[in-house]
Amino acid sequence: MKSRIAILWAAFFSISAGLGAAQTYTVTDLGVLKGDNESSGFWINNLGDVVGCSDTETVYQYPCTGLVAGQHAFYWSHSGGMKDLGTLSGATVSGAAGVNDAGTVVGYSNVKGQPSTNFVAVQWSSTGAITNLGTLSGGSSSSAFQINSSGEVTGDSFLSNGLVDATSWTDKKIKNLGALKGSIFTAGLSINDGGKIAGESIFSYGPPFSSHGFLWNGSSMTDLGTLWGGVTSIANAINTGGTVVGQSDGKNTGGHWHAVQWDSSGTIKDLGVLKGGTYSIAFGVNDADVVVGYANTPTNAPHAIIWTAGSGIKDLNSEIPENSGWVLVNANAINNAGQITGYGTKGGHNHAFLLTPTE
Repeated sequence: MKSRIAILWAAFFSISAGLGAAQTYTVTDLGVLKGDNESSGFWINNLGDVVGCSDTETVYQYPCTGLVAGQHAFYWSHSGGMKDLGTLSGATVSGAAGVNDAGTVVGYSNVKGQPSTNFVAVQWSSTGAITNLGTLSGGSSSSAFQINSSGEVTGDSFLSNGLVDATSWTDKKIKNLGALKGSIFTAGLSINDGGKIAGESIFSYGPPFSSHGFLWNGSSMTDLGTLWGGVTSIANAINTGGTVVGQSDGKNTGGHWHAVQWDSSGTIKDLGVLKGGTYSIAFGVNDADVVVGYANTPTNAPHAIIWTAGSGIKDLNSEIPENSGWVLVNANAINNAGQITGYGTKGGHNHAFLLTPTE
């Protein structure tokens, strides 16, 4: 997933050796930025540092919609707590979507004098300096989603004709990765240390909504397809070994998305749903192929989930201390030490969390 150091390798092997057994986690509330009420952790590096967004959105809605002035990117570390990464000069909205082990962060910011929803891809250095990564020629907007250990970035950009293509940035120079045939919107959502990129090409906003996940191997883009009979898939994350996770519908999913995994050969697998639930989505995967995301319960409440080959899908709320006061809603990312970030409700608000295995 990202670069590693010796001490993290030791933690990774000790944890992955017990992945088939039940795990429990401690929960750390990452809090909110000054003046805000809601936050969400979007990504975590192998040092346990978390990036995301903090905002003043209404409780129980997904934190950081990118539509409200005052939503700001944050960087959280054990030593420094939550820090506001700010925006481009004169802007009002930003979000941090990815961070590598060197502390370089990528995401988006709006631009002074333009609508708050007109974003450009940005990169924050480890010292907090922000850089506008720009757009493809003629494009009006772009966004960056992930960065690998070499500093390669992936995301998307509008074109002069209004369509959107997947992009990458190397040394802050943009490259057009193209799109699957017939796509109107394509985004690179995750990049591994080998430079492989997973993402989504949207063909129609529907109804029915139609899209396919893709894999970029460094020179060409491959359609990852869907579960049997499906019309929609999205590839949200890729690990170092080339395992891709996301979601897909199919003839056997009852019209709902199911979390899926594509192995390094491109074979798709349905990861299932919680007992009594109908849908699931996978957002993150580490190098041990442990998957996180969210799914609905029998009462249709969204709950954060974890999936392993040995134990299948589990509600992460069953893996934290009882009476913690938390309801874990969504797990966005997992690192190689097994730490997980996302957001959950506590005390009437959505807060970013960090789960740390106790075993």
